[in-house]
Amino acid sequence: MSKTKRLLPLLLIPLLLTSCERDSLSLKEARKVVSKYSTDTVYPYYKVFGKLDFNGDIIVVDGVEFWKEPSTDKFVPYARYNEGFFNSVLDPRTSDFDILVYGMASRSYWLRAPLRINSDNFFAYGKDKYTGEYTKAENNTCAHYLLEHIITSFAGEKTDPGKKMYIEKLGNGGIAFGGDAVHTIVKIDNYPCYPDYDSMPELGTWSSKNPLPCYWNLVNGKVNIRFEYNKDGWLVSESMSTVGYDPKAVSRYQVALKAKYVYDFGPNP
Repeated sequence: MSKTKRLLPLLLIPLLLTSCERDSLSLKEARKVVSKYSTDTVYPYYKVFGKLDFNGDIIVVDGVEFWKEPSTDKFVPYARYNEGFFNSVLDPRTSDFDILVYGMASRSYWLRAPLRINSDNFFAYGKDKYTGEYTKAENNTCAHYLLEHIITSFAGEKTDPGKKMYIEKLGNGGIAFGGDAVHTIVKIDNYPCYPDYDSMPELGTWSSKNPLPCYWNLVNGKVNIRFEYNKDGWLVSESMSTVGYDPKAVSRYQVALKAKYVYDFGPNP
């Protein structure tokens, strides 16, 4: 990762344009699309390419590699994709015997969106921890729930009643989730860098209450935001920009970011 000055051309962080001709899906239709994605357990190596304009700084991400062995029960910096493990702390309504949802699976580089979606983790109802019965509330570690709250969150855990997440079927068999001019509150990860936590003990130890990495860089505003997944359910791009974003302006009141993901399912590099 490198940091550059404002003189860098910002054409590499294009504005997100709204669309009136999307192949929009309902949640039921989206679940049908996602049900076709493989649920095989795989741990690909992957790279991230992207840019972030935040607080007047330009951050360039040029092929950051995630290659270390993942772990089933703890955070590993620069790890390959982690299929995840259920963490009941994130959803107190549930028990350890709930539907398998990947509450602590690998997340996207900037916005902590699920890196992979399939029928196992996309949607599930919660269970009452005392009766074991399913509730009418969506389990809040599901991929659908996480995406919706990244895209439309405001005032903490609530969602903006005036704006909705759109779900779009892509021509290549993939699927996209996004919002046009939605009010969201998100924290940007990996700014200004993705540290080696072994050499930075002052950041503390990973735990469910301290899920590193997170720099608590808050964005609270109206944005255009979008996540795209390929025909196999892997995240291939994430992007977000403040409505009215001006690439020539230096302002802490605007943000633009984009990242693309490239996966290697072959032998160890």
